[in-house]
Formats: sequence, C-alpha cells, structure tokens
Amino acid sequence: MGYKILIVDDEKMIRMGIRNAMPWEQMQIAEVYTASSAGEAEELIREHQPEIMVTDISMTEMSGLELVEQIRGEKNDMRVIVLTGYDRFDYARQALQLQVHDFLLKPIDEMELKKSILAQVEWLEIRRIRQADSITVSRAQGVRQQMELEEFMRSLVMGKEDSKKRAEVFQKEFQFEESQAMRIGILLPRMTGDDDLDSDGFRIQTMKRICIGMIDEQKRGITFADEKRRVTIAFFCDEGRKEEELAEQLMEILNDELETRPRIIWGSVKKGLGNLYISYNDAVFALEHEREEFEKLCAVNWNRRGEDIFQDVFREFRNTLVCNVGEKEKISHIFERFSTAVESYNLSAKYARSCCFELASSVYFARFSDTGNSADEKLSVLMQALSGADRERACQVTAMFLENLFEGEEGEVHELVGKVKRRIHENLADDLTVASLAEQYYVTPNYLSRLFKRVTGEGCNEYIVRKRIEQAKSLLATTTLKVGEISIMVGYHDMNYFSLAFKKHIGVSPVKYREQIQSGK
Repeated sequence: MGYKILIVDDEKMIRMGIRNAMPWEQMQIAEVYTASSAGEAEELIREHQPEIMVTDISMTEMSGLELVEQIRGEKNDMRVIVLTGYDRFDYARQALQLQVHDFLLKPIDEMELKKSILAQVEWLEIRRIRQADSITVSRAQGVRQQMELEEFMRSLVMGKEDSKKRAEVFQKEFQFEESQAMRIGILLPRMTGDDDLDSDGFRIQTMKRICIGMIDEQKRGITFADEKRRVTIAFFCDEGRKEEELAEQLMEILNDELETRPRIIWGSVKKGLGNLYISYNDAVFALEHEREEFEKLCAVNWNRRGEDIFQDVFREFRNTLVCNVGEKEKISHIFERFSTAVESYNLSAKYARSCCFELASSVYFARFSDTGNSADEKLSVLMQALSGADRERACQVTAMFLENLFEGEEGEVHELVGKVKRRIHENLADDLTVASLAEQYYVTPNYLSRLFKRVTGEGCNEYIVRKRIEQAKSLLATTTLKVGEISIMVGYHDMNYFSLAFKKHIGVSPVKYREQIQSGK
C-alpha cells in the first residue's frame, strides 16, 4: 500500500529539495504534495487526505504549529514531522502538546529525515494491519451473530417453548420494543427447469444477502431462512403499511439482480415478538392453500361507463410507468400503449388531459425521489400545454414531456455507474450491497439497480460477484493463501457461500480449481 505525504515550507528550495531527495517509492510513499503556505496546505489536506505531513515552523502567513493546531480537529490521526531552524524548548513543548511525532532541526540531514518518515510509515502499516485483523474478527463475529439470530428467529416462528424466554434476552440485546408491530413475508423465487441443488442454494443465499442489505441494514426488519430454507422477512410495520411499498421495491431489485421476480406471501400484522409465530403461520397457510380468489383482481363490470372502466387500466399504466422510471425506452413504449388505449376507450378530452397530467406527475415525482433532480419548470410548462388540448394533442405533449424529462441524463447515468464500478473494484473486501452503494451516491437502490443493469447488461450484485470471483481465481492461482483467507479478502465472510458462488461461476470448487491450475490441466 502506498501512503501520501505533504511537504509545507515557504522556501521553494527547501520543499523541492526534500521532494527530489527522497526515494519515495522505496519508502512506500505513493504521492507527494508540496505547499508554500499554511492556506495552500489546508486545501491540499482537505482534497487529498495525506497521512503524513512535514512542515516548517517559521512561515509568514501562519506558523507550522498553528497549522497543526488548526487541522487537528479535522484530521487528528495525521502523522506530523516539524522542521525548525531554532533549538527552542518552548517550540518543542508546544509540538509535544499538539501530538507532533518528530521534531527535526534545520539544516535537515537527509538520513535523519528519511529515518523519521520511515518511522511514520511503519506506524501506519502496523495500524493498518491491526485494523485489518480487527475487521476480520468483527466480520467473523458478524457471521456468527447472523447465524445465531437466524436460529432464534426460526425457533420463534415455529413457536418452540424456549423461544419466549430467549425473546426477552433478544429484546434487551437489540433494544427491541416489546410492542413493535411485525409482519412475516415469505419470498418464493420462480425456479427454472434446469436448476440444480448448487444453483438453488446460491440463489437463496444471494436473495438473503440482498434482503439483509435492503431490510436489516436499514433497520426495517429481520431476514432469515425458515426451516424449509425459504427466505423469510419479519418486516417492522407502521400505520402507513410502508412494509408493502418496501417489499415492492425489494422485488424490483431481486428481479433486476436474479432475472426472476419472486412472489411474496404475507402473514398478518402482529404486535410483539411472542406473537410473530401467528403471522408466520398465516403466511404458511396462505402459501399452502394459495387462496388465489383473494389475490385476483375483481372482475370488471362492463356495464359501467367507459371512463369508469378505464380507471382500472389507468392505474395499471401508472404503476408500470413508475416502476420503470429509470428506463427511458420502456417509459416511451408504455406511454405509446397508453395513448392507444385512450383512443380505444374513446375518452373525453377533459378526462384524457387529467390522465396525462397525472401520469406525467407520477413519473416526475418518482424520478425526483430517485435522483433528486428537479423539473418544476417542465411540469408547469406541461400544465399550460395541456390546457384546452384535445385528446390526441394531450397525449402528444405528454410524450414530449416524458422525453424531455430524461434530457441530459445519459451522461450522468454513465458517470454514476462508472463511479459505482470504481467503488466496487477498490473495495471488494467490504460488505458491498446495492443498498449501501445507492446510499453513498444519494440515489435509491431501485434506481441504481435499474441503471446499472441498463448500462452494463448485468445486475449490480451480479457484477460484484463476478469481480470477486475473478479476484479469487487470481489469488488461488498465484498464492498459497488458504481458501478461507481468500474468501474474506474478496468479501465473502461465509466460506460456504463463497464456495457456492465460485462453483456456480467456474464449475468447480475453489480447492479443485487450485488443483487444476497447479497440475496444468
């Protein structure tokens, strides 16, 4: 790993002399920055976040010690070496108070400075290794906690005798409200005919991890696998029934990532962990008996007026448009079908204008919610254009509005996807999820998932897995690291899941792959 260093001195000869004299690459320094003043140094620190700073004390604008004092609040862990032409105790005392790590007298001895910088690099390396070890331990603990949590949830929904006693401990440990309303949702993936056990296991694990990223990490519920290995979520409920909206967003992401839209079977809303088994039993009963009569839409009464009948059709178009708000071509195609339906149902001009504006507003607000990009002026222009328009003209101006709504988006989309890909490449060992990546770039998970799929041709989660497997292949072929160590290095903290993912993509287990590479087969 290469570190960054900043050299601050108002004398050009000194700062450039230091810059040119040191064998930086041999010292594990990747980037060297120079500043002629404290103000310039502050800007470079904010922009590049160097880990080490070498600064002169005596500068015209602000002294080096004043600079250190000012930046300590923002970057308290920076390693600081102070240079001075004065052997004064008060300088040394102030430097110690500011947690300066070395204090060298001018004229600078190259070997002394090199030795001091190497000491700071060594300290940073030790800290990095300790942090890596701490993260590894933390991740192992996290896997164990997740396993314990899932085992507890299975026990709870099955109504086992010891689950109520354990629920009290669980509530205290996780600061869980006793009266929390919850609702079980069982996810059922639509399997293809050629699924084998490994593919099935990989799909279930992938579904579960996407759900954890979307639900558990957002503190919206608890994901676990029930006794039949079905991905099950205990959604936290509120009065607005937001769990259904959240589940719909989750289904869209799973559809993008797994290329199959799972069904969700709902249980009833119950308060308290002790009653969660009732919600689970309701969901299982509904699953076993399907209850299709309650899920079908009510038959249309064709004796109603055309505009009343069209309400059902209109709602379907509106929901479909909102669900595809990140897909410009799909939006255009769906609206074309809507325009045809407007003609087929022979709607009045007034009613057509009303429907057009509601559709356009719904797409606008969905897009604004996803991206934060406002288009208030365009919405006002559309309202004016629709005023007095006949049926055909209303559809035309609305189609133009939807087209213009995405104006200039392509460049932004590709830039966003490029940033996400770079983030993935540089942080494969991290807990990367669609939800966490979306949060970093201030967009919704659904929006990011749709855009990533449209630009790259594969789901964001699928891309993460592929890059991790590529890195794992390289490590298996070129190192003697254990499979468990490689698993953690490429972001898999559950070795079984890593093996499933590897075999799914490569066709053999990690151990078998290494044997084949070493034997030259």
